[in-house]
Amino acid sequence: MPERDVINLLRKLVGTPSPSGAEGDVAGLVKDFLLDAGVDEAFIDNVGNVVARLRGKGFGPVLIEGHLDTVDPGNLEQWHVDPFAAKIIDGRLYGRGAADMKGGIASQISALAGLKEMDLDLYVVYTVHEETAEGASIAHTLNTVFRNIRFEVAITGEATSLNLGVGHRGRAVIDVRICGRSAHASMPEEGVNALLGASEFAILATNAAQGLPEHPILGKETLTPSVITCAPEDVPQIPDQCVLTLDHRVVASRSPEDVLAFYDGVCEELLKTGNAISCQPRLREEVIRTWTGVDLRVREFFSAWLNEDRLMIREVLGALKRGYQYATKYVWRFSTDLAYVSGVLGISGLGLGPGDESMAHKPDEYVEVIEVKKAIELYRKLLYALNEVITSRHRK
Repeated sequence: MPERDVINLLRKLVGTPSPSGAEGDVAGLVKDFLLDAGVDEAFIDNVGNVVARLRGKGFGPVLIEGHLDTVDPGNLEQWHVDPFAAKIIDGRLYGRGAADMKGGIASQISALAGLKEMDLDLYVVYTVHEETAEGASIAHTLNTVFRNIRFEVAITGEATSLNLGVGHRGRAVIDVRICGRSAHASMPEEGVNALLGASEFAILATNAAQGLPEHPILGKETLTPSVITCAPEDVPQIPDQCVLTLDHRVVASRSPEDVLAFYDGVCEELLKTGNAISCQPRLREEVIRTWTGVDLRVREFFSAWLNEDRLMIREVLGALKRGYQYATKYVWRFSTDLAYVSGVLGISGLGLGPGDESMAHKPDEYVEVIEVKKAIELYRKLLYALNEVITSRHRK
């Protein structure tokens, strides 16, 4: 696969819509691209993830990963280009998923095609449903297809602007059920309006968030209210129950119990106001269906992680700087599949990808063409550096 083909590959990926739960078409493309790149084996597992192996000399093994799915393009009137046309304008390739993260996948596959023989055994997993539940589908693959393999390092292709990703905060989805008492809308004083209670809870939680913990590298724990649903929905009747959903970003070492304890405290404050009869927070649990028809049960707490292997980071970053002098350590603001791989399993995590993470999920999402091409060289430098680090440790 000549390097010049990386942009053609990326255009095909962006031009193939792959919303969460409907990644089948792009999965087939990626499998074929991997085979063209010369991997020893590539297939689609039962949840719809693309899986590949590239055999070395038995060292490692190393996991290379990314996600196939994208979010919906949203309001098309806010786009100045067709989100699936993959147009190149002034050196930027536009389209849904260009930065998050089909640019990374295209660069990774192209990098594999040019690898010289390595000591490391490389395993590739491109996942489904990362946008809805990061780590859920790769957990299935690691616990079934690769259940007997202990990976030494995992590399994600999420956007880092060609820097070296070393960690990120985790994520929790909290549903708070707030109950009031229904009454006629003409006599609101006769009831307890759960919508007012939910609104008050959002304000109380936002204010209380000032006291959430902060990590010196990963940053501060944050929360933001995102959805309120209420019932009944009749206009002349005040609602007697609402569910407020919050996105809560967590720092390292925090547990689901820690987060729920925070919201229990906010509930206590809400009940003092008289704007609710009861208030109960819980961690969201749901079932997601993959494009192959397999259901995955997900508890929506995704762990933070931080790679603290100083020697590994020093050697890899040094290798990257020889190809891109501005490369530095990087911490994502969002969460990735490594929430499970590194946050739960404890596998050393790294990341490298073209594109700016701030472009993710926006109208007119784009990735710089020059970064996609440069990432090929940098992925190879990263892998060769890991080859030296890992083999030297085994030979001691």
